[in-house]
Order: sequence, then C-alpha cells, then structure tokens
Amino acid sequence: MLRSVLSCMLLIMLTACSLLTQSPNTITAEVTKVVDGDTIKVKLGNREETVRLLLIDTPETVHPDKPVQPFGPEASAFVEDMLEGETVELEKDVSERDRYGRLLAYVYIDGESVQKMLLERGLARVAYIYEPNVKYVEEYRAVQEQAQREGKGIWSIEDYVQEDGFNEMEGGVTEEQEEGWDDVSDKRFIASRNSDVYHEIGCPGGANQIKEENAIYFETEEEAIDSGRRMCHSKECPLN
Repeated sequence: MLRSVLSCMLLIMLTACSLLTQSPNTITAEVTKVVDGDTIKVKLGNREETVRLLLIDTPETVHPDKPVQPFGPEASAFVEDMLEGETVELEKDVSERDRYGRLLAYVYIDGESVQKMLLERGLARVAYIYEPNVKYVEEYRAVQEQAQREGKGIWSIEDYVQEDGFNEMEGGVTEEQEEGWDDVSDKRFIASRNSDVYHEIGCPGGANQIKEENAIYFETEEEAIDSGRRMCHSKECPLN
C-alpha cells in the first residue's frame, strides 16, 4: 500500500515538473525546406507553414527584384545544413503572423538559438524590430555587437549593412569571400545555389552568368546529378 502511494506521489511530482518546463508558446515542427537564411518551411500536423525568423535579417538570395547579396548564400547554406529535415522548436512571441501570413518565431535546434548562431557568425543583422515581438532584441543586439567588433561576415564589408537593409554592391565579391573558395581549376561542372540546373564550365548558355559567390562546382557530371540537379537544356550549352 505504502509503495503504491509513493509511486503515485512520484508520478504527480514528475508531471508537475514537466508542466512547469513546457512553454505554451513553444511548438515542435519538422523543417521541410530552407527558403533562405531567415525563412524556412516546416510541417505542422498535416499542413506546411512558412516561418520567418523573428528579429533578424540575412542578405538576399531569392528576392525577385534584388541580386544575390554578399554572404546571403553563406547564410542560406548554414541554415540549410543545420535545419533541413530536422526537428526544431518554434517559440512564438506575442503576434503570431506577419502581414504575409507567415508564422513568426524564434527557432531552436537541440536547444540552441538559430538566430543567435547567425548573428554571432556575422550572417545576419538585428532587424524588423516591431512591438510587441521584441522579447530577445537586447540579447540579440549584444551578440551582433560582438560580431561587429570582430569584423565577421557582413561586418567585414565597409558600409554594407544599412539601417534599412544591405547596400547594393557594385564591385563584385570581397577578398574575405574569395579566401573561402576552393580551388576550382580541376572542376568541370558548375551550378548556382538557387538553381536545379548544372552546366559545363564555359557554357555561354548560363554558366558564365553565375556569380562566383553563388557558384557550386563539381568534378564530375555524376556529382552534379547526385546533387539533385539536371543538365542545362540551352542550345548553347556544350552538354547538348
């Protein structure tokens, strides 16, 4: 009898602790696609939702009216490598959606803040600070200030980060970006990070139009195919 009573008491205590640690503003979701550095798609039940990461902005890679911006591909690739196909925690603030119908959330994987990881690497800026969704703004600003002092990522380019976004760059890529590129002298095929088509290097039908900071190289055609891409269908492309 005593053992049964003790077991019941232990169960009640464990349940209470669990309830205390759960947040009513936090939900679990599976990431189905990374759109860019600050936007992802997730599966919630039987529906897919677009999630906009709160309080940050990463350089553009898929904007219909803007070119690919420096460190945009790096931000997208970082988030894609970390989140795609993974289970994440979405923490809501006060307002649940933006004017485009996207969910607004602080995103975590394995307990780590994705926003803070982007900020500390210089792949995002603190932005879109609208009341009442400002829970972590001061915390994020502190992380951003450290990246600024160290000249990381977007902070390595003078006057690149503006109050209203990122300055349109005229002079191509930076030396900091070039340092991170692999030797491509032995590569035969090329693709854009934002395209499902690959080209033979030198193809005037598209390969020559790919910006260096957005390029992915392959040694063999098999590697290009394994990446999920198809060959260029332009008549100017040597593959045809």
